[in-house]
Amino acid sequence: MQNEMNNLQTHKIKMLVLSLTGKCNFACRYCYAVEHDRSMMTENIALAAVRMAAASGEKFVIQFSGGEPLLNFAALQTVVEYVKEQNYPAILQLQTNGSLLTDKIAQYLYQNKVAIGVSLDGRPTVNNKLRMKRNGYGATGDILKGIEVLRRNNIACGLTCVVTSTNVGVLEGIVDFAYFLGNVRKIGFDILRGQGRGRLLTPPTAEEMRAAMQRVYTQRDKLTQLAGYRIAIAQEERARTLCQHCDLTFGHCYAMNGEAAFVDAKGDIYACSSLVGDNDFYIGNVFSGVEASLVEKTKSFIAQSMEFCRQCDDFKRCGGGCFARWYGCEDKTAYGAECAMKRESMHQLDK
Repeated sequence: MQNEMNNLQTHKIKMLVLSLTGKCNFACRYCYAVEHDRSMMTENIALAAVRMAAASGEKFVIQFSGGEPLLNFAALQTVVEYVKEQNYPAILQLQTNGSLLTDKIAQYLYQNKVAIGVSLDGRPTVNNKLRMKRNGYGATGDILKGIEVLRRNNIACGLTCVVTSTNVGVLEGIVDFAYFLGNVRKIGFDILRGQGRGRLLTPPTAEEMRAAMQRVYTQRDKLTQLAGYRIAIAQEERARTLCQHCDLTFGHCYAMNGEAAFVDAKGDIYACSSLVGDNDFYIGNVFSGVEASLVEKTKSFIAQSMEFCRQCDDFKRCGGGCFARWYGCEDKTAYGAECAMKRESMHQLDK
């Protein structure tokens, strides 16, 4: 027990992602979590993970993820109440497909300061091609019911939009939709990664992504004038932060910095949420703690793999690419969509 506590106390975690279950009530075409453990995370595992992250005494993020995390709302409640009881300095976040939100759940999340992100990939006709229910029908209607639950309870949310070759040509549609919904305050774009079923789809090209982001920003600025409020774009906010603090290179990659812990339903810990199940990125278990040697091995591998980023003239303003997105991509010049997205966001600040 003493060895376990020593291990937990010496490893600083800034980002704790709890996969409350690998199960989901949707069957999205690019699902990254299709290979995650599909059991329900128990109270013991969830609390052990939280204690592990809280051991340093410093502020950290707890993100509830899955699968669909609201399928295991009881575990979420257990964590929220425990964090409150222990007065841990934790920032609480939920990434959900929105379909299981009810007034009661929404009010609980709001009262306990759990920030809510909903996954949506565009207007209904586009979203339905990517995000589907298990019966094969488009899931947009169910997602919108959840966002409406939040709206009628005066709760704001963010949207996460996965960008593929399917929706990149009409990406600005997500901006129109966000203003139409009325309670969206931020949009983040996540370019397709090659994990899970993401291997079956195609990411956008660099030129497609550059043109799409130009249209996104143009539409956002036009609708800001009409609506009287501004929806934030996550990539633009990141670029602004980096312009002020150029020492934050790769600051977004908690895995590279050895500060991330993605915990699956069984309690196994991986360095990155996109690489769950890959033994090369396994770093421990919540009951035995994080293994320092495995963390160092992972940090070194990621840093070496992303060394090409440091040679770029835009590196300090960009902050570096996402390792999980580039992992397995032998030709680094062939996957420039992320670079194009970030460059366009930096360009917005130069206007």
